[in-house]
Order: sequence, then structure tokens, then C-alpha cells
Amino acid sequence: MTPQDYLRAAGELLHTPPTCMRRCWQRGSACLTRLALEEGLRDYWNLVAPSVADRPMRHQLLALPVFAGTEAASTARIAWHGLCRAMHHHTYELAPTVAELRGWHEDVTALLPQLRSTLQRARPSGGP
Repeated sequence: MTPQDYLRAAGELLHTPPTCMRRCWQRGSACLTRLALEEGLRDYWNLVAPSVADRPMRHQLLALPVFAGTEAASTARIAWHGLCRAMHHHTYELAPTVAELRGWHEDVTALLPQLRSTLQRARPSGGP
């Protein structure tokens, strides 16, 4: 699946959660959104710095400001950490709210094209 497929599925869960997922759709949406972010970053790193693509996500997020800028890196870091926290089920914690899930979904949806645009700016125009 592509990052856009994951985002589409997460958006469907946010918009109309199925009754069979009555108690777990929030974490399902967080998981799909996180997968979209991770796959989008993997695609980005494979084009920009392939050696970074195989590193743990924390290392990728540390390197991101150098390649994509501080704003994109900050968005990615905040979304990834929030989504990770939302996915871990603890009996004493509430599931993430719809507002939190929508915010992370919107951030990742905006971030992926932003990463693609940094690739286009980095490539020289013209050439053989």
C-alpha cells in the first residue's frame, strides 16, 4: 500500500468508524496514519539519502531538518510521537480524541507533498 492508501483508510475510519471496531477504531486510525508517515518518509529517504531509510525512525527524524527543513521535521516529529503514544493501549489511558486524530491525519496529509516538493527544489532544473 502507498502512504496515500493508508491515509485514505485512516480517513474513512475517522469519518465513519464501523460498528465492529466500536472500541478500537481510534487506535486503528492512529496506526494507519503512522504507517502512512513511516512509508512516506521511507520513500523520501530512498530518494534523498538511501542509507537513512533503514535506520530507526528516531534517527530519521533527527536527520530530517538538514534535508527537508525545520518546519517539515517538526511536523513529522510531533505527529510520529503523538501517533506512537496513541497506539499503545494502557488500561488507565483514554483513546485519542477525534480532534487529535484529525490533527495528526491533516499534518501527515500536508507533510507528504511538502517532502516531495523539497525533492523537486533540490533537483537541478534542466540537465541531460
